[in-house]
Amino acid sequence: MKLLFVTPRFPYPLLRGDQVVSYHRIRTLGQRHKITLLTFYEHPSELENIDYISPYCETIHTVRLTKLQSIFNIVKGVLNLQLPLQLSYYQSEEFQYKINSILTDNSFDLIHIFLIRVAPYFHHISTPKVLEIIDSMQLNLQRRIALEYLPKRWIFQEELRRIIQYEHNLHNFFDHMVVVSEKDRQFIPSKRVKVIPNGIDTRLFCPVGQPPLKPTLIFSGNMSYAPNCHAVKWFVKSCLPIIQQTIPEVSFLIAGANPSREVCSLGQTPGVTVTGFVKSMPTILRQANVAIAPMQSGSGIQNKILEAMASGLPVVTTTLGLGSLKATPGKEIMVADSPEDFAKTTITLLKDTELAGKVGHQAREFVVNKHSWKVAANQIEELYGHILSQKIEVDSLER
Repeated sequence: MKLLFVTPRFPYPLLRGDQVVSYHRIRTLGQRHKITLLTFYEHPSELENIDYISPYCETIHTVRLTKLQSIFNIVKGVLNLQLPLQLSYYQSEEFQYKINSILTDNSFDLIHIFLIRVAPYFHHISTPKVLEIIDSMQLNLQRRIALEYLPKRWIFQEELRRIIQYEHNLHNFFDHMVVVSEKDRQFIPSKRVKVIPNGIDTRLFCPVGQPPLKPTLIFSGNMSYAPNCHAVKWFVKSCLPIIQQTIPEVSFLIAGANPSREVCSLGQTPGVTVTGFVKSMPTILRQANVAIAPMQSGSGIQNKILEAMASGLPVVTTTLGLGSLKATPGKEIMVADSPEDFAKTTITLLKDTELAGKVGHQAREFVVNKHSWKVAANQIEELYGHILSQKIEVDSLER
């Protein structure tokens, strides 16, 4: 098939969830199909990573979206009472021109769009289209609002109003939509929504050697993402002091790019290290005995959990963090919600190395069997086939 992929961010490096998904979609499907990529980028340095993408694409088109232009877009977007602000952020005449040019010069079997942020560009294009939402922004925002303070809460409430209206009408513009979990699907009232869980590169994220001797916990992820910030703040304030009473020498690594000011300040807490950007997440995961994901907000399936599980680490998360993940609590993953229970479960895994090893091994097996990118690619291809067969039927009836 000849495919056009469209992303709001350059798909490499793999700093955010949408970059992880779009990169691995391109990597796996590009080996069997002809892919043209159209993507925004913000900084020229991002294009230094083009060699990570080019082996899987026939052509790559890039359009720069500067911060100044985005801010101007947001100011205009405030006056538009219907369009969500995060969609206004990505408005670009140059991007629209590039889409028109590409579609004029090429005939694609299907267009695969990532995130609702660039969805408006394709509302009226007749080529078969898949919109990969990844997770419902309505669900994401609803969980975040309760944790935000005024005036930011007002802004999020207004954005939620716009998102609800927009997401509920998406089925009018796309042949099919893809989300990562059943909970996200329930927030988009359409039969055109398919659940395809996230995948993991199980060759890259894998156990190597023995766990460290010093008891070490890790939280990994994009540390400018609000749900991740909420999670580590809650853990350091409510859980870590309880753990330190029993295991004073415990270390806690907060690993991930772009830590917010609040996250950086957590590094002043005894036993806490904020790493910032790390060159190799698999390498730093191997420096820990236990991974934690104490999510208090957010939606979708957490990549950080799957990456840690694939690395053979026992993971402690909350019910919200577990979400629609089909891992069995107490066997392949540990789940606790109150600060006391979360701390107690973490202490047990740090002290009982045999139990930790068993949970980590079962976690690894679960990811290998259920969440490889190859399995996800097969499901995407099945969806493509379904959409194209429906188009053939419609075309034949119209004749």
